[in-house]
Amino acid sequence: MRASGRLWSVLIAAMLTGGCLFAGKEAVEVSGRGPTAEQLFLARSQAINGRAPTFDEKRQWEGAVEERVFAYLRDHPELQQTSRYSDFRFWWQVTIGSTPAEVRVLLGEPREQTIDPAEMAALAERHWGELEGKAGEAWIYDPGWILYFDERAVVGVVHRFSSMAPVQ
Repeated sequence: MRASGRLWSVLIAAMLTGGCLFAGKEAVEVSGRGPTAEQLFLARSQAINGRAPTFDEKRQWEGAVEERVFAYLRDHPELQQTSRYSDFRFWWQVTIGSTPAEVRVLLGEPREQTIDPAEMAALAERHWGELEGKAGEAWIYDPGWILYFDERAVVGVVHRFSSMAPVQ
């Protein structure tokens, strides 16, 4: 009986240790689409308030985003002729080809910006080979979104997240 109890203790300890080892792992993936405005709004609300936004908070936020999107579309009707139009207008999502102005309308100002190639390479990890030579600047948004720009638009999107995090 005693040996069996020790065996269970060792097994439980091994599982807990293994779980702790994997909990800190961070995955880095390249995506053709960046975050939606709503994803960032929900993440910011959780980080700042420790909870999801209330119905009224979300409604006010949606009204403000709609105003910014409609104002931008009035000033830039040429966007309606692009493949990005639906993502911008209906999904409020950044995609490859989004201009810096479009990104700011949807996501606001980035937490950090860099033009340092070494820092951009470190953020992209193994995916830097795909972006090197195209990207001249990176904008960082929490939680874990890095948008890479050339002189005109988004040329790459990298998402860093915990490999143990639930899928969004």
